[in-house]
Amino acid sequence: MKFWSGDTQRSGVRVPPAPLVFKFLLLFYFMELNESIEKYIRKNIVVINAEENIRKVAEIMKQKQVGSVLIEKENKIIGIITERDILYKVVAEGKDVNKTKAFEVMSYPLITINKNAKVKEALEKFKQYNIRRLPVKDDGNIIGIITLRSIVGDIIPLAQEEKLEEIKGFICPYCESIFPTDIDLSKHIDRVHIGAGILETKRR
Repeated sequence: MKFWSGDTQRSGVRVPPAPLVFKFLLLFYFMELNESIEKYIRKNIVVINAEENIRKVAEIMKQKQVGSVLIEKENKIIGIITERDILYKVVAEGKDVNKTKAFEVMSYPLITINKNAKVKEALEKFKQYNIRRLPVKDDGNIIGIITLRSIVGDIIPLAQEEKLEEIKGFICPYCESIFPTDIDLSKHIDRVHIGAGILETKRR
């Protein structure tokens, strides 16, 4: 089964909406929306052949400590697979990880952004396509990836510093619980409000 999300066609079952995208839009006024996305680019991208099975994909993601991999066919990057794709499109559907191929699970066509784009443009794409990761292009080549979390990770401490100085700790924007560190807050959001705690790994 295939479905359309905006102008984006994705294969497999529909992945539930990413509430984090919309919840954290409330925090974006704490930052300069016109700054470049360049400082948020992570360059440790991993590329996997479209014919690899999902078990191999998951093993590589664990080994490389990444939350997503790009999928290539005939030396051309054609899609992306994230932890959530594996969870919802393979595990939840009871599919065999040894028989299911990467091209059957990947999201496509690939939504990208230019390295010279502004933060505002990235946020608009995250919201428009309901995604959390954007491969970054420079002169037509993918040079890295930016994630919603990489931006949000900078916003939370800034918000606490500028607006919540009197509170000793970090406040969850969902439930207003207070945590001693931003790391504890991020883990809480991931486990309780996003529901992805079962996939939590140490990640670069």
